[in-house]
Amino acid sequence: MEAAAATAPSAGEALGARPHAGDREAFRSLYEPHLDGVHDYVLRLVRDRGEAARIVRETYARAREAFPEQGGDVGSWLYATARACALDALRYRSRRNGDEREALDFTQVDVDLVPEPALVFDRELVELVWDAAAAMPIEEYSLLALHVRHELTEDSIAEHVGLNGTAASTLMQARAAFDDAVLSELVVRRTRHTCKELDAVSSRGDRRALAQHLRNCLHCRESRRRFVSPTEVLVALAFIPPSRSLQLEVLGRPSRRRRFFGIL
Repeated sequence: MEAAAATAPSAGEALGARPHAGDREAFRSLYEPHLDGVHDYVLRLVRDRGEAARIVRETYARAREAFPEQGGDVGSWLYATARACALDALRYRSRRNGDEREALDFTQVDVDLVPEPALVFDRELVELVWDAAAAMPIEEYSLLALHVRHELTEDSIAEHVGLNGTAASTLMQARAAFDDAVLSELVVRRTRHTCKELDAVSSRGDRRALAQHLRNCLHCRESRRRFVSPTEVLVALAFIPPSRSLQLEVLGRPSRRRRFFGIL
């Protein structure tokens, strides 16, 4: 596991691994808001429900062991810890599981986050965006997702993931490569009939010549600018929440009075 994620949040003195009732409520209030995002993040890395649940349990168990007395940058710490645990798990797996997109709804969108309402119905674009994200080297995707989907700043990523001095350039390169892959494919799929040279290059299947044409052709560059940012579509992919049983397991059950009377 990466050393950067092994350090607990420095927001107060660590409490015991088995907090009292008041501490359990404090733990829930501090860490519950991040659970859906952490689960979605891990699931998109390992693409296996059982493995994702195990990693979420491990992440929250470590958070409970190092539960701070007061709040701090717990979100960044949680995501960095989840990332380290997920990458460790993937290193021990001979290959990642196959694409379970349909069963896991990887391409569902959050209608409140789409940059343009019509994107809700553009299934080809949404699927292309996720396919491109899933095809990225896993370490690159894990960093890009932290930044654009889970809103960790460059400074937070540098501190908690261990990219001091290189976070900004690493994230910029990952985002540029992702956007370029999606936009290039969109230009070919949707505008090749408007550019004879693009149509000819695409038909030959010469990837180097295609990349050169897309860089140099003014018409294709203008076509590219008309498409919505792939990163914005990636941000709009809906979180896949954990099961109710997993939520109760990692956060602890509410007190009996809260369950029956809805108070305290």
